[in-house]
Amino acid sequence: MRAHITTRWLAGTLCVLSALLLSGFACAEPEGSLPAEGFSSAEGSLPAEGSLPAEGSLPAEGSLPAEGSSSAEGSLSSPTAWLEKMGGALRNENYAGNFTYIRGSRFDNVRIVHVVEQGRELERLYNLNGDVRELYREDGEAHCYHPVSDLSADGLADHDVHIGPFTPAFSDRVLSTQNLYNLAMQGEDRIAGRPTVVLTVSPRFNDRYGYRVWLDQETGLLLQSHLIERGKIKEIFQFTHIEVGEIISTSSLQTAIRGDTIAHPLALDVNERKEKPVWKVNWLPDGFRPVRIQGNRLHFTDGLATFSVFIETSGRAAMPDLATTEGGTVVITRRHQKTGRQITVVGEVPVRTARRVAKSVEPVIY
Repeated sequence: MRAHITTRWLAGTLCVLSALLLSGFACAEPEGSLPAEGFSSAEGSLPAEGSLPAEGSLPAEGSLPAEGSSSAEGSLSSPTAWLEKMGGALRNENYAGNFTYIRGSRFDNVRIVHVVEQGRELERLYNLNGDVRELYREDGEAHCYHPVSDLSADGLADHDVHIGPFTPAFSDRVLSTQNLYNLAMQGEDRIAGRPTVVLTVSPRFNDRYGYRVWLDQETGLLLQSHLIERGKIKEIFQFTHIEVGEIISTSSLQTAIRGDTIAHPLALDVNERKEKPVWKVNWLPDGFRPVRIQGNRLHFTDGLATFSVFIETSGRAAMPDLATTEGGTVVITRRHQKTGRQITVVGEVPVRTARRVAKSVEPVIY
């Protein structure tokens, strides 16, 4: 039971870290209850554990055609041009739709409404599976809402709404890390009834994941993505329905929660912080750098992928050595040979990479 609780906490910590580094959001303390206007019920259930759906007729990962092989959109023949268009579309287009996000045995179904009005970005995400949650954002200010009735006995509630790479930060960070990833066009396809172009973001080294993304030919919006490790799909993001254009208005942004809610303010663009390290990591995959160091917690990113290292110092009973994954998220624990401390690595990297990082952790001697 302790192992389950600790693993769940680590996964939650990774969710916050990923939000900090990729989406730009981090949860803060709850502000109390607020009135809401509507109602939303949970729908669907998590699928049975098993294999992810196949990628269809696309060519296997690894054999990539030359850049510019796509015929879509004429001059937009390079992957960098399409990624730039994706970032702009996510910020500037009006759109509303439902998407699914599959990670291992977890299946999230989310509705998103995004409106640009008089230069302001307004956005609401509705979690449609399981617990009722909504995230509402106006430019750089965001809050996560859920019903007071959903609070657990300890007064806490989950407040994450998973969106995968559906954020302008994804394309921005891919474009800024081209020394670590190869970009290529992969032809055309069709998602949610709309023609798309297909791009691959393949790591130059096998110590991190790659992506295959489907972008709407008309707007550049991301309609589908696969997180890939050596040709194997680890996670899937996909729109099942989407509408784009002026037909989407602010009236579509109303909350669907009935009764009182609890609100968690979210911080945007948290600055990188470094403290005097107590522990150090002697090996990192090429391109990864520390972005937050807080005593026994160390956080790293290559600009796209993230992982964290935790060293148990409280004297609590430790988990056994383990390696577990959920989609593209890995948790590795091991006992430090000299000090007996438990080291845990959790992040968006392959198991073998996390294991090598864990083995390289050592205390700093001043």
